[in-house]
Parts: sequence; C-alpha cells; structure tokens
Amino acid sequence: MAETKKCIEYIYLKSDDINKYKNHIFVIPIGSIEQHCGLPLGLDSIIVSKIASDLCKVMNDVIIMPTIYYGFSPEWYNAKGTITLDMETFSGIIKSILNSIAKFGGKKIVFLNGHGGNSYILESVLREWISNNSETIILLINYWKVLNINIGHAGNVEKSIAKALNINIEESECNGKIDLYNGNAKIIVSGPKEESKTQEINEINLNHDDIILKIKEEIIKALNFVNEESGSFIL
Repeated sequence: MAETKKCIEYIYLKSDDINKYKNHIFVIPIGSIEQHCGLPLGLDSIIVSKIASDLCKVMNDVIIMPTIYYGFSPEWYNAKGTITLDMETFSGIIKSILNSIAKFGGKKIVFLNGHGGNSYILESVLREWISNNSETIILLINYWKVLNINIGHAGNVEKSIAKALNINIEESECNGKIDLYNGNAKIIVSGPKEESKTQEINEINLNHDDIILKIKEEIIKALNFVNEESGSFIL
C-alpha cells in the first residue's frame, strides 16, 4: 500500500516527494524484542506497529515511519530471547533518525512507544536533542498512559490490548511471575533468568476504537496546545 486518502507509509515514498510531506506528522513506533513469558518476543513492537497503522487511517497528514523494533531492555537481558540495545546505541539511533528528519524539514514528530523500559532514556535523549532544534515539535506517547492503564508485563492486560487490536496471539501456559514492590524506592537488581510476567487478575474492557481514537485525540490536543502557545516543546 503506497498511499490512501489519509495514510502514507514512509518506506513507499520517493526522494523527490519528500518536500510535499515535510509538514506532515511523522509517527515513529518504537518497541522492544524481549521475553514476554508465553507471548511473542516482539509484542511491544507489534502493538505499536498496529496502533500506528490503524491510527493513520483516521488522521490526515500523517506519515508512518518504519517501526524501531529494538529497544532498551537490560532488565530482561538474562532471559532467553531478549535482544537489547545498550544506552549509547539506543541514543545514537534516536538522534540519527531525528537528525535525518530535521534535515529534510520535518517539524512534527511523534514517538509512539510500546515499552516501559524505553520511556526514561527516550525522554532524556529527546530533551537533549530538542535543545538544539527548537523549531521541531516532538510528542512522546507512551500508549498505556494515554489509555490510563497499568500495562504490566506479558500479563492479562497486555494480552487484552493485543486482542482488542486484533493481533493474533496464542494462549500460553507460561506461569513465571514478577513480584512488584509497592513502596516508593526504586529497586535496581539483575533481571530474572527465566520468563516472567505480572499477574493481573482482570482483563481490560477497551475495544479497538477506544484505543485508536484516544491516542488520536491526544496527538491532536498536544499539537494544538503547542500551536496555541507558539513555542516548541517536548511533551
């Protein structure tokens, strides 16, 4: 699919066409490849790829960039199957993509993030980059925050999100469990060597349209806020 009325995939554009689209919103899905108990290793990336694909069908002037499948997942490094970027590599990839978009004049960039472990380092990289590129607007969308849910890891909630998005996943008997500490301290320890997941009791009730429309509304609201303030922000 090269182009529909509302949706453009960047990989199908030609170099000579770029100038026509530099004022569009560039959506960059980013996830991870990491253990997900009995769920797919790439589930975080699969989810944001599907959200991005469906999102651009209900928005105008949006370009979907290729998904960044690898993320920052040292917490699962000891569990088999995980592929994590180190901090320097992760930062370098993000900066290089931003520099390339900025070079041809892209000014509105949305990172659609599907992995909690990416969040803090991604925000730090974007804050550093924006300080020298003040004409660019960057939105960082952690999709679970927009949906106001605690996504957990590889448990019932994440499985429910995938099902709501019509992502086919097989049921699993993986019973690994993560014990979460409820205090205020952040405990930093080496991650488990075996597959693990959070043990949410209930699934969520969001449907496909709820997910897509809430994220669409958040992007539009944030961009309108920046335009009204006539400034440049990372949000």
